[in-house]
Amino acid sequence: MLTLFGDYWLDISDPMPSGALVAALGDIGMKEPAARATLSRMVRTGLLDLERVGRRTTHSLTERATGIVREEADWLDAFGCHEPEWDGMWSVLAFSIPESRRAVRHSARSRLKWLGFAPLYDGVWISPLRDDGEAMSQLRTIGVDDVTSMRATLETSFDGPARAWDLAAVVRQYADFEAELTSAPDPGTLRDALSERSRLMLAWQAFRGVDPGLPITLLPDPWPRVAIRALFAGRYNALGPAAEERVRSHIAAISPELGELVTERRLAIS
Repeated sequence: MLTLFGDYWLDISDPMPSGALVAALGDIGMKEPAARATLSRMVRTGLLDLERVGRRTTHSLTERATGIVREEADWLDAFGCHEPEWDGMWSVLAFSIPESRRAVRHSARSRLKWLGFAPLYDGVWISPLRDDGEAMSQLRTIGVDDVTSMRATLETSFDGPARAWDLAAVVRQYADFEAELTSAPDPGTLRDALSERSRLMLAWQAFRGVDPGLPITLLPDPWPRVAIRALFAGRYNALGPAAEERVRSHIAAISPELGELVTERRLAIS
């Protein structure tokens, strides 16, 4: 749902007709009852605002959801396009969570992975990027009280701290995605274009959870991130006009004036 807003309704203040959202979700494989249930759930969890005017129902992103979409847009503009500079220092988080607080342990691990950290040892997580302050804040938010943060150089008795990430598995995932990009047939309909474009975007976003954007000096050569990103961006942009037309048709069927506001996201190709 957030991807649909980010790809076709970014920076538009008008709410989107709910029927158009349901129709677009149908194009990407979600049945109507599930789509409407998703809308209701996102309203309950504070990601969407609901508005009813007469018989028309619309949804718009909440401030929280807008922040998520904008942050994701920043990641999309940078990941695989601009390699991060690195000063050789590591962010290190050491914390302790009792076994009895398993839900907190799970939340801590999920949030740290999202921020680009990986476990060097149990209870010791590392990242070469300067996001230790955000990580500390996230851990405190979920109730992790016993945590220490530091910036340091690291020496290990094994083959380097980058072993905390399964780099071989990441390379395999890039190879699988490349095979999808190069073998997919051209879409035959506007619906197919929207479905394929959405699927590719979701697949690319999944790399955020497996490739934290480590500095290139820590990675095997050649590292496929930049090449695959260029391939993905080219395919995604090529599908844009047809997918945009499909979304516009869904919205225009309910409100022709709102249909004119639809615009496709385009990715820079370095």
